[in-house]
Amino acid sequence: MVAKGLINWLLKPLGWFYPTAKILYTWRLSHSLNQFEKGPILVLQMGKVGSKSVQAGLEARVSDRPIYHTHFLSRERTTHTEKTRRKFFRTERHRYLTRQWLNRFLLRTFEAHKEIHTWKLVTLTREPVGRNISAFFENLYVVPREVGGEYEISSDYYHIEPTIVSVNDTEKLADLFFNRARHDSPLRFFDREIKDIFGIDVLGSGFPIEKGYEIYSTGPVELLVLKLEKLAENAAAAFREFLDIDDFKLINQNIGADKVYAPLYDALKKYIVVDSAYADKLYNSDYMRTFYSTEEIEAARCKWLRNAR
Repeated sequence: MVAKGLINWLLKPLGWFYPTAKILYTWRLSHSLNQFEKGPILVLQMGKVGSKSVQAGLEARVSDRPIYHTHFLSRERTTHTEKTRRKFFRTERHRYLTRQWLNRFLLRTFEAHKEIHTWKLVTLTREPVGRNISAFFENLYVVPREVGGEYEISSDYYHIEPTIVSVNDTEKLADLFFNRARHDSPLRFFDREIKDIFGIDVLGSGFPIEKGYEIYSTGPVELLVLKLEKLAENAAAAFREFLDIDDFKLINQNIGADKVYAPLYDALKKYIVVDSAYADKLYNSDYMRTFYSTEEIEAARCKWLRNAR
């Protein structure tokens, strides 16, 4: 506590200087990690797959391991994202920048000390169209207007300038979604973030679709993959097997229905219809064939191709 107070005291006057703030932030992470004898638990997954609820559940039950949460660790993406978010330094959006400092710290720590501790990784899957729509909203800055049903949206992440959209006319919002969102993120995640960094080829190893979760091990890494659609029924059994936790419970966090954009989000989900080329790219992928049954893929395809115009 004394060390943490000292760092916070130092950070306040020196925080205007980017390199100094970054070094002090990283030192604090390292100091905290060194307090634990066991290796970390890292919740590492694409956005909007229920990971914050998993993280909160772990934090309520685990005290002998450090717990971290992030959406990516790959060096190229972290470098690019840190560069674009440097303007958030010492602003109300500062935490979006420090996430990249955390990513660098975690990757560097794993690469330098992976023979010392076993790393416990947790990741989740989700049907990609629903996930992409949810992730699109999570990366928007949304401000309700006085006019009923209208919102001003913008996004540094998607390079969207301030734009007025309405729950009564979501065509403009749908166009922004299709033209700006990163639709292939679910398809690339397991190769880019799991296989390339940690050496576990989930897509090549197979997954028990009906069971809804699986544990993979290689060297210093143990990975738990959970299927979001079966998370509520399987989470307790999965974490009992993975971490020997009894009575694990999800704690709902970061729920779209509770956000300021909820009416706009609901309107887009009711309006949006994907074309067959978009559906084919996602639903014919190795990602879908690994985690979802033929029946589940067809049901999802029909849902989003409904009343195709």
